[in-house]
Amino acid sequence: MNEETKRDTGPRDATGPGAGRRGATSYRAIRDVPSLQALAHPTRLALLEAIGLGGAMTATQASAAVGESPTACAYHLRMLARLGFVEEAGGGRGRERPWRLVPVGMSFDEESDDPAVAAAAGALSKVFLEKFIANIRRFALARPAYPREVREVTDPVQLAVFLTPQEASHLRDELIAVLTRNAHLERLGDPAQRPEGSYPFEIIAFTHVFNVPGLTPGAYGAQPPPPTQRTDLPDR
Repeated sequence: MNEETKRDTGPRDATGPGAGRRGATSYRAIRDVPSLQALAHPTRLALLEAIGLGGAMTATQASAAVGESPTACAYHLRMLARLGFVEEAGGGRGRERPWRLVPVGMSFDEESDDPAVAAAAGALSKVFLEKFIANIRRFALARPAYPREVREVTDPVQLAVFLTPQEASHLRDELIAVLTRNAHLERLGDPAQRPEGSYPFEIIAFTHVFNVPGLTPGAYGAQPPPPTQRTDLPDR
């Protein structure tokens, strides 16, 4: 979730696991290595996602959702709390304390002038990318079992466009604005706000340059790819 890296995991101040929401009450730019490294841990991302979907959870409840022990979940939740990603929801003690998401949008910057921050942000970006792809694949396998009304709104959407980087930036901002207006972000982390029949849809928009040898400008098109090396077996 990074506005500055030009890679958002969602609206500028909200994302699924640990990213931010534009509709949030405040906005946090993550620029310290400990916070970036903390978010890059798969269990912590899973905890943020579970609490975002299920509402406040104790370590014991989170254990069932993320497949880790209550002890491990309690440790990771305390770590996330120290860094300001979750907070106590009140009531309970020890592992039975419920935790909720902190309603703050987030971003991180892969283009930082600090090499350590840039490296940590790059590692986190890769973790998010892998998680996004895993979520897409998991749903693709389960999609036939969902009702027709869900299947009809989860078809992939693909469009090829020729734009300048400035035009692409404008289009991206417009898409984020549309999603933010219609995303009902107040329902994230608060099941009481969700209408009957709602599903936890995840909307991911990837923007990339086509890799067509000889036709693609920029990094891909600077030089044609090397020919595929081949070792032929001798004639017999």
